[in-house]
Amino acid sequence: MTSPNVARTVALGAVCTALVTVATMLSVPVPGFRLYFNLGEGVIYTVALLLGRRFGAAAGGLGAALADLLLGYALWAPLTLIIKGAEGFVVGTLAPKGRLKALLGGAVVMITGYTLSAGVLYGWAAAPVELGTDILQTGAGAAFALILVPVLARRVPFLQKGSL
Repeated sequence: MTSPNVARTVALGAVCTALVTVATMLSVPVPGFRLYFNLGEGVIYTVALLLGRRFGAAAGGLGAALADLLLGYALWAPLTLIIKGAEGFVVGTLAPKGRLKALLGGAVVMITGYTLSAGVLYGWAAAPVELGTDILQTGAGAAFALILVPVLARRVPFLQKGSL
């Protein structure tokens, strides 16, 4: 039999993963390219800042990769699993050193991972387009998280320090 804390942790992880998937699927395609701008970044950052690297990595990697599969970007799903998982892990790891430092670290992981991947998959002429999209996406995601994290930290009881 599992303890209530284990069940609660698994359920919370599943909810976070689903939130990343849905936020990623709320996307705007970039015309002429197999790219899309989405809100998943902000959810990954929020989860990682509030719940730490394990939740950030799992929800980020699994949620975003599932969205890739559902949106028809299956080629990207394994890369997304690694890149977004690493991004969530880095943000969650750096969070105690400051939100801005954590977000910058996550953005570097995401931008580097996707720009290099686009270059390898589609040729290096595609890399600047990916780079520009990723900079905008990480910036919007960081702004989203910086607004949402303090609100959730104050208003959601189990997010208070030491209660999870």
